[in-house]
Amino acid sequence: MLIQLPYTLRIRIGKILGTLAFLFPTQAKYTTELNLKLCFPHLTEKERKTLAKKNFISLGIALMESAMAWLASKKQLQSLYTLHGYEYLQKAFQQGKGILLITPHFTCVELVARFMSLEEDFGIFYRPHKKPWLASIQTYFRKRHFVYCIKSDQIKILLHTLQKNKAIWYAYDIDESGKRSVFAPFFGIPAASLTTVTDIARLSGAAIIPMQYFRRDDNTGYEIHCLPPLEDFPGGNKLHDAARLNSILETMIREKPEQYVWQYKRFKTRPKGEKRFYYSDNFPPRKYIEKKQ
Repeated sequence: MLIQLPYTLRIRIGKILGTLAFLFPTQAKYTTELNLKLCFPHLTEKERKTLAKKNFISLGIALMESAMAWLASKKQLQSLYTLHGYEYLQKAFQQGKGILLITPHFTCVELVARFMSLEEDFGIFYRPHKKPWLASIQTYFRKRHFVYCIKSDQIKILLHTLQKNKAIWYAYDIDESGKRSVFAPFFGIPAASLTTVTDIARLSGAAIIPMQYFRRDDNTGYEIHCLPPLEDFPGGNKLHDAARLNSILETMIREKPEQYVWQYKRFKTRPKGEKRFYYSDNFPPRKYIEKKQ
């Protein structure tokens, strides 16, 4: 039923849901506020609170966008986005070794991925959600629209798909608890950063293309920007490669910080001997948080 509503009305509903969610002291709100404090220390407390509220509104809209991504028809979606830099994809395909699209996790990720599936025989490289019921829903709908749905532990399948000269989306900014990771700066903070992109690029020769995407401020649709393929990648040092990728993603996030998924514990894994930023996986009482901070 929601899919039949006008796009602008779906956006309004999402805004209401996000605004309501921001009113409650949840784990997601705690993580968001802490991440913003870590990444934007120059902002005042009031400015960070305003940014957090905008972020929750964006998250509420994302609920509507996910429904659109999974259920809307091609006709309903085609007029909602503009793709820039497609020539970089075309040129990379001419090399015949596939493309790895590197992006951050913005709240509209599901919908923009669906947009990209309208452009190419497109696939995603992803880590299944920790909640089995949600992972099942996501997998079911993703397989309806993407030719290739490759889990993060299926590296051989990914390499085989790139050999077919396909484009695969990889949202790189995740913490795998130190596995195949190095600590590279992200917003000035050492963050466990995967070396997977370096390994894939070295083994496959695939073009590594950063991609920026966001919801327009006037809520009329979406902009997708494919950037030039990275040159001299991989380099000779995995830490340097990870720092380079983090810097690219950070630049994208700073352009639209309210649309980034700050609810994710990006800095959960810490270097040996360094104290944890997040108190626990379970939301503690607010007074206890303030006392500890």
